Parts: sequence; C-alpha cells; structure tokens
Amino acid sequence: MKKALLLCSFGLCSLLALAQFPYSGTISTTDPKFNRPDPGNPPTTISTQGVGVFYDVIPLTITTTGLVTITSSTTTLNFDLVGFLYGTAGFDPLNPLTNALAGDDDSGPGTLNFAVTYNFTTPGTYYIVVTTLKPPLTGDYTLTLTEPGPLPVRLVSFSAEKTTGGSLLKWTSAEETGISSYEVQHSTDGVSFKDISDGTVKAVNASTNSNYTYVDANPYQKLNYYRLKIAEKTGATTFSTVALVNNGKNSNKLMAIFPNPTANVLRIQPATGQNGKATVAVLSGAGQIVYKSDYTFLEGSIVTVNLKKLSAGSYVVRVRTADGQISNLRFVKY
Repeated sequence: MKKALLLCSFGLCSLLALAQFPYSGTISTTDPKFNRPDPGNPPTTISTQGVGVFYDVIPLTITTTGLVTITSSTTTLNFDLVGFLYGTAGFDPLNPLTNALAGDDDSGPGTLNFAVTYNFTTPGTYYIVVTTLKPPLTGDYTLTLTEPGPLPVRLVSFSAEKTTGGSLLKWTSAEETGISSYEVQHSTDGVSFKDISDGTVKAVNASTNSNYTYVDANPYQKLNYYRLKIAEKTGATTFSTVALVNNGKNSNKLMAIFPNPTANVLRIQPATGQNGKATVAVLSGAGQIVYKSDYTFLEGSIVTVNLKKLSAGSYVVRVRTADGQISNLRFVKY
C-alpha cells in the first residue's frame, strides 16, 4: 500500500492517503525529519537524543470508542522504533508537542518496538507518527492495532506519603479485568521513570474495589515521584497519575509545584493536611486570570493543570482551598 503522509505547513495539515491495518511502511533517507519528543502520556519535552530523526505519519480513523493499543514490529536489525499518537487537529513537525496524546519507545515486543495505548473517547481521524530513537536509523516496520475495548481497570485513588519506613504508596482500583500486575515506577525529576526492582504487585482482578500498598524502603533524600505501570495480560500497558513524596527539609509544610519552568503541564502537590475541594487559578504577569478550574485535593496525590493553551511567560498559580487558605506560587512557561 502507498505510504500515507500528512503534509504540514504553518500548522495546517492535508491528508494524502488513508491507512489500513495492519500497516507496513519504511523509514528511509527520503522521509522528512523532525526533532521528536520524549515518550510520555502525553509527551511534554523534546528529546536531546532524537534530533533530526526521519518520520512517517499514518492516519488512523477511529469509529468505535475504547482502549486501543498500536504496536510496532520490524525485520531490520537494531532498528529502534519510537511511536507517537496525535489528536484529530493533526501533527505539526515544527511544534511536535502540540496535540500530542501519547508516546512510547520500548513497550512493544522485544526491546526495540513501541506499544502506544490510548483510550479513545471521541471518533475521528487521529495520526500515528512512526520515527526512530536517534538519527540516522532507517528500516521497515509494521503496525498492528487491537480492537477498541473497555478500560481494563479504573483507579479510584493513588497516593504516596512519607513514613519512618520509607515512602508508603496506596492505591485503590475498581472493575479490574485482565490485569496482570502493577509495577511501581520511581523518578527523581517527574519526567524519566524507572521500574523499582522489587516493585511488582500482582493484581487481584476483583469486580469490587481492591486496595493495594507498597513501601519504597530506599527513597531519595529529596523529591521522589511515583507512578504505576499497569500491565495487562494482553501485554498492553497504561500508566497512573504521578504521586510525590518530599523527603527534604520542611517537607511536611508547604504546597509545591513542578516542573518549573514547564512546557505544557503544571503539577501541584497539596500541603500536608490539605484535602477536599480547591479552586486553581493561573494569573498572567498583568494580573489577569487566564485559567480557572475546581479540583479535589487529596494529601499525597498530585493535581495536574494543562497549560498548553497559554503563551510563554511568567505566571502565578493561585490555589484557594475550601477552608479559605490561599497559596500563590510563581512559575515560568516556555
């Protein structure tokens, strides 16, 4: 089948051909180049390793909502594939973080293939970007899709807290179906996560709520970010939200935000004892409210604020809790 490409100019994209799956293609030296993002859900940073990599764009038409996994395979030796999914607004290679929904590197079969999993809630034409770990890799690939299905698990809550024995992680799931395990991942910067060697917790697969705990007995002395990699029996994986434990000085007093500076999202860690409804507002340098929404704060959990629509600049995030407490924290968006 003819290779499907999405031509982008000044942020506008035109579709040349629709793809049928399984889809086979080739990354070659005649393909366009871009600076790819780092994998993520969604991607939030540009890779320092993937500068000037070749890429293909394959349209994906979704008619039935549900959870879909896009998996790559290749016959080319040492061909390390990376995949990204973009929303219905299209893909702009000059702004590769815009409209990015998900990205993956090595979750597919073997160690060099990707498996991007996304829960489609709206039918439409989405876009798969197939690229490589670094330049100038080239080779063949094949993409396969799973049929849309229901989410295999619903996380009711996920939190982390500092204890004398280490970082205590707690999570509650509901309606587990076909879950193999929960793998606890750790990060020191909230961006790059690694599996904890003994952090695999077997799933119960109960129709009612299931409660889980895990203790990281050797956390870092400062910031510790945690998330769950949820492994399904089919081989697909999804990720939880991020929870933060601060083991630094005065770690049990103040609200914290990260990353700062940030590109697309700002994460807020509530202060000790802050639980319940809270109003989060973002103010521009001129003092105008450019974003405002209500959230539910749970001690030990993380609230994520989407900043994609804001221009670069200096802002203040203002948090008003249900008891009337107000916190103002300054951050920079680039």
